[in-house]
Amino acid sequence: MGETRRLIKNTGIIAVGGMATKLVSFLLLPLYTSVLSTGDYGTVDYINTIALFCVPAVSLLMDEALFRFLIDCRTDGDRSKAVTASCAVLLAGCACFAVLAILVWLLFMPENLGWVVGLVVAGALLQMASAVLRGFGDTVGYSVMNFTASALTIVLNVLFIAVLRWGVVGMLSATVIAQGGVALVFMVMRKLWRYIDPSAFSISYARDLLRYSFPLIPNKVSWTINNLLDRLIIMNTLGASAAGVYAVSYKFPGVMDQVYGFFYQSWKESSARVLNSDEDESTFYNSVYRALRRFMMSVVLLMSALMPLVYGILIKGSFGEGLLYVPILLLATYFSNISGFYGGIFTAHKETGIMGTTTAVSAALCAVLCVVLIPHFGLYGASVATLLAMIVVNEYRRIKVTKFTKLVEDRVEQVLTLVSIVGVFVFYYLSAYGAGILSSIACLAIALAFSVYMNADILRKFISACK
Repeated sequence: MGETRRLIKNTGIIAVGGMATKLVSFLLLPLYTSVLSTGDYGTVDYINTIALFCVPAVSLLMDEALFRFLIDCRTDGDRSKAVTASCAVLLAGCACFAVLAILVWLLFMPENLGWVVGLVVAGALLQMASAVLRGFGDTVGYSVMNFTASALTIVLNVLFIAVLRWGVVGMLSATVIAQGGVALVFMVMRKLWRYIDPSAFSISYARDLLRYSFPLIPNKVSWTINNLLDRLIIMNTLGASAAGVYAVSYKFPGVMDQVYGFFYQSWKESSARVLNSDEDESTFYNSVYRALRRFMMSVVLLMSALMPLVYGILIKGSFGEGLLYVPILLLATYFSNISGFYGGIFTAHKETGIMGTTTAVSAALCAVLCVVLIPHFGLYGASVATLLAMIVVNEYRRIKVTKFTKLVEDRVEQVLTLVSIVGVFVFYYLSAYGAGILSSIACLAIALAFSVYMNADILRKFISACK
């Protein structure tokens, strides 16, 4: 199977498993924002972000290493060796985390520590189960498992929040129960324990896994820092209500990021498999790169243009101010996604050290900008700090990726993209501050024109296929 075809097929399978639940979850925003206060929503987002920050340090990103190494395994013995070593490292990480959590509890007794521990353990289990299924080539099983976890989270959220009125406790309970429970059930159903063999454990193999995964930890942590820092500073300077508004603003870029995530899961596999195939890797990388950057920028501009209409329908209560920050965060997400594309090339070549250094630079910049901008410019400062940090990591990785392949940049496309971004943003903010319907129409017209022109080849192929 050609890698382009494999990439499209796997992206489709993963998207089918994830799209429906992501859409339903997004459409439930009116429920969440009508039942929860801005403070409650900000608290949930705050705890979830802290848990995401802890997961890489606890799991040592064994799921990332296991997935990459399973791609190269050819026999059940090789797979058993990989699964056993990665589970041993994960168990050691969880044991250290448990000891640390007990010490923190004894010293400080933080109010939400139990929820952080539960979210970390549940998240690590789901990630490991996902890595095994994908590494074995069972993309359908991976998709079904994550669909089930997402669907159960939604059902439990509705039950706990709308029916039982548990508020913050309800949302956090739903996540822990769904992720941890589904991961354990799928591990039992697929009999994954058959690949855990203590006699197959190899210290040298575990060292190889750590050599691959360890540089990814600062990368993952730095990404989380980028997301956590602005929330921490917002929470402590502007209050929980402002944090709740910002969290809702991030829901829309979050949808874009989740859709990109369907592609990225497949990209990590195809970018590695092409190295062992007969295809020319440079040609493959460039074809994907060109289509991806055009499509993702079209999504940014179209979502921005439609946001005044969509936001008012989906978001209720006192979250209206969040409309002002969505376009900036969408653009930040674009640069984050493109830098993820470069990251797929790094991991394919097992050069994970670059991932950590580039993202650490971005996190440091984000920290400085957040401290400087948020106290003076509020949520605008947080949005701009995030955007600038994402631009830096994107450019840094774009330069570093030339060590492995030459990616072609289209200067005409870059100029048209810049002009379109400026046009859409100018008319968007004119409309947001009361300039009237003509500004909204102009904003949408620019976004549509850019999207049709840049994706003309894809549109022609789609129309031909429909005839």
